[in-house]
Amino acid sequence: MTLLNPIWLWALGGLTIPIAIHLLSRKEGKTIRVGSIRFLTETSTSKFSSIRLNEIVLLAIRSLLVVLMVLFLASLLLPKVKSKDSKKWVVVEKGLEDNAQLKKFLDSLQKDDYEIRRLSTGFSFLKDDTVTQSPDYYKLSEELSQQNFVQTVVLANNTLSNFKGKRIPLPDNITWLSYPTSSVENLPTDSVVYPDTVRIMLAYDQEFEYDGNIMRAALNALQDAAPAKIIIEETDSNELKNSNSDWLIWLSADDTKYNGKSLRFKKDVASDLIIQEGKNQWLLTKRLHEGNAVEQHVSVQLMSMLFNEEIRQELRIQDKRTISDELVWSTDARATITDIRQAGQAADKILILLIVLVFTAERIIAFYRNQ
Repeated sequence: MTLLNPIWLWALGGLTIPIAIHLLSRKEGKTIRVGSIRFLTETSTSKFSSIRLNEIVLLAIRSLLVVLMVLFLASLLLPKVKSKDSKKWVVVEKGLEDNAQLKKFLDSLQKDDYEIRRLSTGFSFLKDDTVTQSPDYYKLSEELSQQNFVQTVVLANNTLSNFKGKRIPLPDNITWLSYPTSSVENLPTDSVVYPDTVRIMLAYDQEFEYDGNIMRAALNALQDAAPAKIIIEETDSNELKNSNSDWLIWLSADDTKYNGKSLRFKKDVASDLIIQEGKNQWLLTKRLHEGNAVEQHVSVQLMSMLFNEEIRQELRIQDKRTISDELVWSTDARATITDIRQAGQAADKILILLIVLVFTAERIIAFYRNQ
């Protein structure tokens, strides 16, 4: 058994109260009525009824009530009962299983009946691994917390970019061990493949001819900075039928049913000139002129749009920064006692029930014995 707040044990001094009450209590003497005291003589033996324990059962019950209340205040934890369905997992992030130092650690855990799993959605076995995406640490830790029957040891790189969203407390059933890769291993080994050319179909009607000239000038300005050659083709929006281009820039008040990568005009109150609507769908929210094209850096926004996936991939490869455990997990009240709670389960409900039962028994006995 474990106590979360052992400082409350000083309250056991309250046991002196029921003991003192019982020691000082005396039974009332039996009254015998006599007609005269003439024939009563004083005894030569002096007997004094010394302070005696009175009502031993009642004293024991009241003392037990004090002990139960102290244990409740001290937050008693009972040893956890191991379920027949309980399991032990060691969950490993991809790449760490090849670490020479960790291999010995994994072998020792495997001998202790730990199942080796992959740190990915579904937590597949290590040998069945087909993982290609980076793990989302917070999301996966929440999934592990739902596995109440599993005690888990997690081995992770603690890559900063894999902690996505708001910080959460580390779940009770997880022991998180970080093994950041070395600076040599952190160097990107993959390479981002950019297309050799990007073919853009610029389609506009007579009303948007001026917008088309601004857009053409912005695309031409990208030629020196872009990682691929940009080929611009122009056509009237009314004559566009099928396009084999990589991108369609549609400048017209009429909508288009084109399903490929596109930037189309849609008047909006958005502050940004170009916004993303879907995975491959972008919107031009305002009519173009020299002012907003310069102020909102339309060329830069076009660069981000045209090479969005490649830029994101390159950032993912290069961002291998890691972060310590103290900074990634929330430090609220639940998290600070996580390690202590692993020692057992709270006995609060059991103690409250016992206190009610013992108090009820004490009142009944005290009533019948007039104590």
